[in-house]
Amino acid sequence: MMGTVYRPREHTIAPNREPDAEPITRSMECTVCGETSPVSEDHVEPQDWTLGHVREFPAHLDYREHVTLPYLVLPGPWL
Repeated sequence: MMGTVYRPREHTIAPNREPDAEPITRSMECTVCGETSPVSEDHVEPQDWTLGHVREFPAHLDYREHVTLPYLVLPGPWL
């Protein structure tokens, strides 16, 4: 009976900068009420939403940015 041979391989992980990679997106979340901005590929729309939200709710001063950055695992040499 033949056995299975496993060989270890090095891998690296890095942001996916390939042309077909998913876009980097961001949104803002009000940590007071949990409401979130629309998801956008730039920072302008989420920041504009934040400024509008704080005008509507002056006590809502704490926010969290959510950034989605696609990563790619790259196989390296066999060990």
